[in-house]
Amino acid sequence: MASDKEAKAVKLLQDRSLNLENRHQTIGAKLESARLALEGFGADFTAAHREKISAIEMSETVVQPNIRIQTSISEIFAEAETVYAGPVELTDLLTDEQLCAVGERISRQIEAFNRQYDLDALDYAIACSCGLFAAMLDLLCVKAPLKPTTAFETPVDGIFNRWVQNAFNAAISPELSAELAKIYKIGSADASVISQLVGAAPKTINPTNHRLRSLAHDPVLGIIFGVLDMIRGTCTVVVDGEIKSIPGKSGPMEGNIFQMVGRMLGHLLSDVNAPSANGNRGMGLPAPFMGLLRMLEGIQVGDSNFGRQIEWMYVKGYDFRQFVVTSVPMAIMEALMRALYVGKQVAKNDAMFGQTLLDTMPGKMSPRFRTMLALGYGTSSAVNAGKVYVTQNLLNANYASWMGLAWNGFHALKWSLIDRPQKLWDSVSEAEIAEIQLIIDDLDALESRASKLTQVQTK
Repeated sequence: MASDKEAKAVKLLQDRSLNLENRHQTIGAKLESARLALEGFGADFTAAHREKISAIEMSETVVQPNIRIQTSISEIFAEAETVYAGPVELTDLLTDEQLCAVGERISRQIEAFNRQYDLDALDYAIACSCGLFAAMLDLLCVKAPLKPTTAFETPVDGIFNRWVQNAFNAAISPELSAELAKIYKIGSADASVISQLVGAAPKTINPTNHRLRSLAHDPVLGIIFGVLDMIRGTCTVVVDGEIKSIPGKSGPMEGNIFQMVGRMLGHLLSDVNAPSANGNRGMGLPAPFMGLLRMLEGIQVGDSNFGRQIEWMYVKGYDFRQFVVTSVPMAIMEALMRALYVGKQVAKNDAMFGQTLLDTMPGKMSPRFRTMLALGYGTSSAVNAGKVYVTQNLLNANYASWMGLAWNGFHALKWSLIDRPQKLWDSVSEAEIAEIQLIIDDLDALESRASKLTQVQTK
């Protein structure tokens, strides 16, 4: 067994170090005794004389143990197996006092780890209060989207809804959307009826839902699926809970990868605020990953299923513009939580401002702040669930809040169940290895001193 083999090697090194220490103490005692005896006679000797006389005296009284220092780890293991026939237990390596000291040291390391990563009372207060504030903003300032058949210029309800509508209309007018659509064509990836596809099943796609069902129109995944569809001349859709690439009649498109990415970006921009052919509000791009959620048709929701409910939300007007609306209170929540957390860490724990701020940033986010975000999004989503239940209107769902809960909740749960225990014992192991290295350094110094004293005795 490898652990028993290593334990024996440690025991051998311990015995060697004890032998060296005893030898050093014996030689030191003899030297001191000789020095005192000579000084008692009133002799005035130099340091060199004292060393030589002491060495001569000790050579007559001290028996030198024959110790050979092994330098090869394989030799140490081999000698340990020879010296110790039976198993070596932990109690053979450490005394009760040492075991107690190790336990206390590890406890202090665990406490330090917990102080660094565990949430304190203020953290919980900040996370939950920010989540409640976001929920309040959602209740007061976010309203359900208008129907797609509403006239394009009709003012929307809700303070944040109007902000977003005005921003989109100012940035991407209907005229600009039409111009971009003419320039950035993507072939079969933009198919809106089954007659444009080869072998497509009935009701696979239609002008009402084609932007939801075609994954080339997803705001996040569209670049990937859109470019693939242009290269292959296909249209990738979610049908019956599966992702399928259906050949299109227009065939593959020409151009290199960079041209296709640019074409895809331009096409997505043309669709995000495009009115319908009748000049109504229409349906823009879906919210991120909304098309993929249609794969969850196996989850029953009353008389329907989850995938159908997602499509119902989209055709009733819940598109990317409404997703941006729901993102406003969540963005305010995250900014506020970051400010309060950084201020609290700097004021209470004397943390560095720059490092603490960096700990809240994506890509460098600490597990502690990630857990706070999960709590904030969880609080907001819980209130939003009540809003949907009371109004009995799924269009009041805050998609950004639920998406934030899923993302941050997953990472917080992964940290709690998998990463945290591993990181804890890694940090304890690193601290113990550093402690062992200090002991090794002390042994090396002790060996060097014993070697010098031995040389004195042989003179």
